[in-house]
Amino acid sequence: MPDIRRSASRRRISRTALRLIGVFSVILIFFAASLLVTLFTLQQIVTMESEITEIDKAKHAGHLAAAYVREQYIHQAHTIISWNLSHLDHYDQAVNATHEQTAELRKLALTPEERACVDEVTHTATLNDELFRSAVIPAIQRNQPSQKQALNEKLEAYVNQVVRLNEKLNEMLERRSRDLLEHAEFIREQVRVGILGCFGLALAVSFIMGLTMTRSILRPLSALREGVLRLAGGDLSTRIALDGRDEFGELASSFNQMAADLARHQEHLVRSQKLASIGQMAAGVAHEINNPLGVILGYIKLMLKEPTQVKTSYLTTVEDEVRQCQRIVQDLLDLARPPRLEPTRIDLAELAREAIERLGESGKLRDLRIEQPASEVQVTVYGDEAKLRQVVFNIVLNAVEAMPSGGALTIQVAQMNDEAVLHVADTGSGIPPEVLPHVFDPFFSTKPKGTGLGLVISQAIVDAHGGTIDLRSEAGKGTRVAVRLPAKPPVARSVTRTASSGRKSNRRSVDSGE
Repeated sequence: MPDIRRSASRRRISRTALRLIGVFSVILIFFAASLLVTLFTLQQIVTMESEITEIDKAKHAGHLAAAYVREQYIHQAHTIISWNLSHLDHYDQAVNATHEQTAELRKLALTPEERACVDEVTHTATLNDELFRSAVIPAIQRNQPSQKQALNEKLEAYVNQVVRLNEKLNEMLERRSRDLLEHAEFIREQVRVGILGCFGLALAVSFIMGLTMTRSILRPLSALREGVLRLAGGDLSTRIALDGRDEFGELASSFNQMAADLARHQEHLVRSQKLASIGQMAAGVAHEINNPLGVILGYIKLMLKEPTQVKTSYLTTVEDEVRQCQRIVQDLLDLARPPRLEPTRIDLAELAREAIERLGESGKLRDLRIEQPASEVQVTVYGDEAKLRQVVFNIVLNAVEAMPSGGALTIQVAQMNDEAVLHVADTGSGIPPEVLPHVFDPFFSTKPKGTGLGLVISQAIVDAHGGTIDLRSEAGKGTRVAVRLPAKPPVARSVTRTASSGRKSNRRSVDSGE
């Protein structure tokens, strides 16, 4: 069933795609309408131009018809003047040409008025021919020249009538041609307005619908982007409120479900980490305290067996083991409580010199070669003096204890921009690569008497001051520790350290003999 739903979801056209298709369809409709109007107009103009061409042909045909009628009269007049029938053959040719041309003109006449005028021209030309054949030719045959003038005037009157009719026909054709030209110009103007209107509407609709689509897309995209940024920033309570049944609504719903799942998983993970941290802490405490408690219990049993012969060495050993338990408990308390800082102006070089002096008094420096900051060197930091003294002492002590067979201890301090740097380097055996990632784990120690909490506490103190510890080591060549602290007054803050956070924050650079 899920596969069927996913397949149906893939086949379904998205609502956003449908909106985009709708917008482009409307725009295409406007452009298609403009194209159709243009094509229709062009066809009309072509038809009108064809009609105008036919009108021009009709004009030409009318002029030819009138010319043939005049030619017909010329032969008639020549016959009358010469008073013989020698031009009858030429005359018949002119008459035939006149008939053919008037017939052609009849075909080109389109309106009833034009046809009537052409019919009148044809009839007048026919009357002229009939008068010539019925009156002039018989008079010549009878040799009666007394009628020459009257017959010539009648024949010429018919020709003049044809000329007037042709002029009338030309006026009709010219008027129709002018009307067609005016109508074509009117159509061109209407089409121009229509096309501009369609393009204007297309642009307006494109702008409005594009703006609407942009808003309908950008608004949910902005909401999704803001939600993703907030979720990436760690706010798992982020929810995106997008209504609608389109892809953005589905995406927002999926995002909200993902955020809810992440919050639920994170809660489960935090709970698991807390339980794991508690278990690790409990195991470490049990391991570290069981050793001195076992020693204490053994000596108590010895003292119970010989109550009258309690040796001072027994009590001294018991006291040492109890103090070891106290140190473990105190370190745990320091690790669990947020460091409370009382920042003052401190000389970091003086803290390093004090650490060397204390270790020298305890006899732990033995034959080590010591290089420390000179007495005139001063590097100022702002921090809690007691806690930073503890950090410097722990780091220097680790370096000393990493060289049981002797070596060189180098301590350097420097001011770099807005921070002070303490470098502590030893030439001990270093730390194996497989051990290096675990030296900041609580209760992890390579020393027989170590608690495995010194570096974790030091890291918590340095973090509370806004600084960093960079630990690098190479097996067989020694270890180098760099502590960077702000040289300006730090912003008051407190940091709560746990075993898990201490381990996670120090994965990037680890090394110690703790």
